[in-house]
Amino acid sequence: MINAMTKNSSTTENLTPVSPDVPSESNDFQFHSSEQKKSPQLSHRGLTIMLTIMCLVPVVTILFLWNYLPPVFEGQLEASVTAQNLPGADFYSVEYYNRPPVEGGEIIIYNESDVDWTHLNIQVNGNYQVYDKETIPAHGEKVYELDRFLNRTGARFSLQFNELERIRIYARRPTKDRATYYQSFETQNPVSKRYVPVALLLGVFAVLLLVAARIFVKLGAAGSAA
Repeated sequence: MINAMTKNSSTTENLTPVSPDVPSESNDFQFHSSEQKKSPQLSHRGLTIMLTIMCLVPVVTILFLWNYLPPVFEGQLEASVTAQNLPGADFYSVEYYNRPPVEGGEIIIYNESDVDWTHLNIQVNGNYQVYDKETIPAHGEKVYELDRFLNRTGARFSLQFNELERIRIYARRPTKDRATYYQSFETQNPVSKRYVPVALLLGVFAVLLLVAARIFVKLGAAGSAA
């Protein structure tokens, strides 16, 4: 009996009180809660206005620059282009995997101006091109084989799979300015234009940003309510 009482008293003595300097979990929670209350809070309306401004600023800036900046002037080359040794229209009416290989096919570029052209960049169908440092003299001409034209992946232009649609020429004149010439050709299966107005693209971009802003506002409101 005496031993049991001695054991209980020693156990009681070992239970030291917790120091008041050590914060408990409840005090720590109250501390963080008070700090969160002191931090600046953005209202639902303020968040909506801020996100709306963030969405509209880039769109308005691009439209302003588009209307304010002067148009880029490109000189026009006095030229003409003819093609020879091309397949007929019936050739392209067949599916491309049933077409036989095609040999030949050239374009002839005529310099109809009184000045020489240098540093030529000739593009076929917008994707295939050739850089030529040789000069095309005034009132001269030059022949280019179509299988010389390469795209960015290194693939050669093939009349078996591609119909000649358009030619664009960039050249430098003695005045050091860079001029261009564009010519299209009649095709069996004309490709519809895929150009979308810049204003339409900007409008779609603005709508997407506004939708994203609305979603963020709803998420913020739901988080503050929780």
